[in-house]
Amino acid sequence: MAIEEMELLDMTFDKKYLKEVLCQLKETKYFYPQPATKIVNNVKDVFTMTPDEDYKNMLDELKELAEHVKLDTSSVKEGSIHFAKEDYRKALDDVTKEVKQYLDIKEEFVTERGQNQAAYEILEGLSNTELNMDEVKECEYMEARFGRIPRRNKDKLDYYRGQSIMFLDLGEDAKSVYCLYMTTKAAILKVDNIFQSVGFEEIEIPDFVHGRMEDAKKELLEEIESMNASIRKADSRLEGIRDAHEEELLKMFADLTFAARIEEFKVFVVDYQSKYAIYGFVPVRVAKDIKKAFEKYNVEYQDLPADIYGDQQIIAPTLTNNYPWAKPFEAISKVKQSDHVDTTLATAVLFILVFALMLGDIGLGVVLVLLGLLMRKKTSGKMINVLGIASFVGGLIYGDAFYSIHLYPSVIPVADAFSYQRFINAILLLIVGQFCIGKVKAIYNEQSMINKVFSIKGVVGIVMGLAVAAYVAIAVDTTWHVSYLPLVVVLVLGIVLNFIKKALDKKQ
Repeated sequence: MAIEEMELLDMTFDKKYLKEVLCQLKETKYFYPQPATKIVNNVKDVFTMTPDEDYKNMLDELKELAEHVKLDTSSVKEGSIHFAKEDYRKALDDVTKEVKQYLDIKEEFVTERGQNQAAYEILEGLSNTELNMDEVKECEYMEARFGRIPRRNKDKLDYYRGQSIMFLDLGEDAKSVYCLYMTTKAAILKVDNIFQSVGFEEIEIPDFVHGRMEDAKKELLEEIESMNASIRKADSRLEGIRDAHEEELLKMFADLTFAARIEEFKVFVVDYQSKYAIYGFVPVRVAKDIKKAFEKYNVEYQDLPADIYGDQQIIAPTLTNNYPWAKPFEAISKVKQSDHVDTTLATAVLFILVFALMLGDIGLGVVLVLLGLLMRKKTSGKMINVLGIASFVGGLIYGDAFYSIHLYPSVIPVADAFSYQRFINAILLLIVGQFCIGKVKAIYNEQSMINKVFSIKGVVGIVMGLAVAAYVAIAVDTTWHVSYLPLVVVLVLGIVLNFIKKALDKKQ
């Protein structure tokens, strides 16, 4: 398959069509716009455009608001650019103000509930001791602290066992250890510092907690339930706001999402004061279709060579037109825009034939296909899938599973015994095949006929490489004893021809 021939398309249009052109640009496939900052050459009175961040900021605010009121925006369709930004700003501020009123109330209740739940955990732990809450609070010569520390830091307190500290473990949950520590009033500051170093968080015990422990716990539970009821009421009010403004908010979300995306395309706009222009690479074969898509906006076109701005590092993307099953192998062929030939198809065929005919096995094919499915979002996963199918087909031909289970006689003649030589031969064939493909590509890209023939990267290089490969294959795969003289002659002759080529280059 071929590399797409690219051109740089200059589209100039009236300023009044800016939004419409940007919307069309967003929908246009195979148009690769270039940043305006690369096009503008410090020419006086020629400017670039900066996206309006207001749309993005408003969208971020709306996303946060939607999260607070549990507004589902997942099914919102694409919006429109035809709206007044000022109207959306006011509407968003009004709804946000209304939501914030109940959100602040809810957060206050959530904070208070958390404090009461922590205090309940403390009381729960004290229930299993003989300590009296009132006596602890009213102790004249001792200071007490209730709180919690991260579980991971509990062992660090072992280093302070020699200190005058009374530590009581009151229970723990998934993250914290609830505890009480007491010490003398003279040592309290030092002990407070010790516990702060291990992440101690003090828990205030409400003033109403006193007397019998069970009564105090019951009172705390009632307070917690009261907080829960208040939180549910606040949630209900927030849901009411959502229901009242749902249609308005969803339309706003769709329009702002679309507008923010369109604003991103302003970085490609060159401002010539009287008109705007956008420059982008397009494949020559679809240039007419792209021009037709913009024709209703009175766009003026100029077709430019793809390398016209090469000195400004504006490089055309490399596009190839390969079959879907061959496309993953572009990662191996590594085609560049400067290449004159796309070797992806040849690379794909080489790998597929090697995996089918030399590594063909039903078991290997199934394993590779499963692995490819697990990695299906990556290019390498798609390549593994293709090779797995090739190996599976080869396995059907040979009737083998995992190279040890013979399900039925092979369709084509093959050695009965499995040998690791098959893997070695497959690797050698891939290396030689890739070498030949690379050399053919280099010869095709080379302009000089002398270099095509006499260069190490040309025909001479291919002959030398194949000669070495042939001798390696004979040494690895056979018991033949052959003379190395022909190989030496080929290599020496290749080196001599290469020196002659360099001498000719210097004379030219």
